[in-house]
Amino acid sequence: MAEMFLQISVSLDGYIEDRNGGLDWFVDDTSLDELATETLRSIDGMIFGRKAHALLAQFWPTAGSSKGASAHLVAQAELMNTLPKFVLTHGEETTGWTNSHAIRLDELERIKREATRPVALFAGASAAQAALARRVLDEIRLLQYPVILGGGTPLFATDGIRRDLQLEDSRRYASGATVQRFRFAV
Repeated sequence: MAEMFLQISVSLDGYIEDRNGGLDWFVDDTSLDELATETLRSIDGMIFGRKAHALLAQFWPTAGSSKGASAHLVAQAELMNTLPKFVLTHGEETTGWTNSHAIRLDELERIKREATRPVALFAGASAAQAALARRVLDEIRLLQYPVILGGGTPLFATDGIRRDLQLEDSRRYASGATVQRFRFAV
């Protein structure tokens, strides 16, 4: 059985979007490119929420052939377009992006069981909260940007359930963004 990790960008105060659903607070930091490429090279598949999948399906199919694309962007585009993509949905979903498959939450365990390498959950707050509630995550990787948004879409639910984690690794990048890897305490 493979492990499953959540990897998501978050503000210092724990939001994944600002009050208007915007992401313009992400800092452009090319020193993060290698991390993104290596993450994609290390996984057997990706899980997205419906909205994230729809947005990414507009960008990645042509990203690698865009004018001035860096070597990292070309490599990432190839991986994004070829790796299996699973879209969490409550209803019928037309994925339209190569190698995309609509799934329900109860299929997360099966995906872990069938994978031979880690599976990444690159999803929004509701999908991340649902995966936490189902206890299918082995690790949380936060790409934390040095900004306080003061409101927006919170990453974690206020469900009153305590979940103890252990910091495994923390790295700082040129922009001041950090990547922190946490494992669930046993």
